[in-house]
Amino acid sequence: MQKKDQVFLYIKDEIEKISSAEEKEILDEAKAIEQEAYNQLRGEAEIDAKHQLDKELAEISSKASIEASAQLEERLKKLVEKREEYVQTIFTEVKNKLVEFVNGKDYKDYLLTHVKAVSDEYQMTDCVLYVRKDDLKYADDLKKAYALPIEVEEGQQIQLGGFIIENKATNVVVDESLDSNLEAQKDWFYKTSGLMIK
Repeated sequence: MQKKDQVFLYIKDEIEKISSAEEKEILDEAKAIEQEAYNQLRGEAEIDAKHQLDKELAEISSKASIEASAQLEERLKKLVEKREEYVQTIFTEVKNKLVEFVNGKDYKDYLLTHVKAVSDEYQMTDCVLYVRKDDLKYADDLKKAYALPIEVEEGQQIQLGGFIIENKATNVVVDESLDSNLEAQKDWFYKTSGLMIK
């Protein structure tokens, strides 16, 4: 009987060893599967987190770009307004000086000298000399200065002074009005003043 018990114990030990080895193998395999699943989930989570982070960074960057663009646009708008204010102030001052000049004693000589210079340069007949309403009082002197037959009429577009000569036959126009010269100076001023906004 003892032998039977020994065999039984031996078989029992072998069964326990085998079952213990199989149990360890099963547990190791389960642990490996669990680790693989964990690694896979972790990898997917990292990818998702990176995508989410990239998306949020792109949104932040986009919002920052929009805000920066809006701020730049607002600054440019303020600069343009300030520039226009400066230009307006400067040209109002110039216009006031021109008004003083045309109401002064030297204006008539200026007008006659320039009419004579245009006559000498162009030698046009069949012309009309347009002046502002206040300068019609110089009509006879202007005709003498031109030295060729010419009509003197009011030019509605002339507010400050100067004159415009128009040849009806050839449609040649010589604009020596202070109004158009002032406008031309505005263009020149914008280009050369250093107040260009880029």
